[in-house]
Amino acid sequence: MRATTRPLTPPEWSIVKDLRLFALKTEPGVFVSSFDSEAILSPEEWQETIQGDDHQVFGLFDGERLIGLTAVFTSRDDPSGQTALLAYSFIHPQYRGLGLSRLLYKARLDWVKSRPEFMRIVVSHRASNERSQRAILRHGFVPSGEAERTWPDGTTDGEIFYDMSLHASG
Repeated sequence: MRATTRPLTPPEWSIVKDLRLFALKTEPGVFVSSFDSEAILSPEEWQETIQGDDHQVFGLFDGERLIGLTAVFTSRDDPSGQTALLAYSFIHPQYRGLGLSRLLYKARLDWVKSRPEFMRIVVSHRASNERSQRAILRHGFVPSGEAERTWPDGTTDGEIFYDMSLHASG
């Protein structure tokens, strides 16, 4: 298998929707969002989510088959618009453990670093998600805090936050 990543485009909304809903349904305790809240989105809302000036969804492919998703958004928590938020990450279970998360991180980090408005990147994971923790730390993020959260699966667990500062060159 030769996995590749690329930015997705709004006309690809239906394959994004299918994989995203599969992720939310099969792993409701991993994401901040829920199957019910995203299943009702219109085609236009899916299209707007995929790509814009301040965000991008990326696909991970095995040939032509979409096997993973990830995204970067401008953080709503930073009114200056200088913070990028990594989110949406999912790799189909049969493709896990193959080191493919590095491709998802590379796609997002390259996208963020190519935009001078971003000075910082944030990401988080559920405290019990050790696989996410290892990937986040491997890519140079540093822990920045923790909060309790009630997850869409109805359980309460910590959410661990990480930060990466970007420095302007020159």
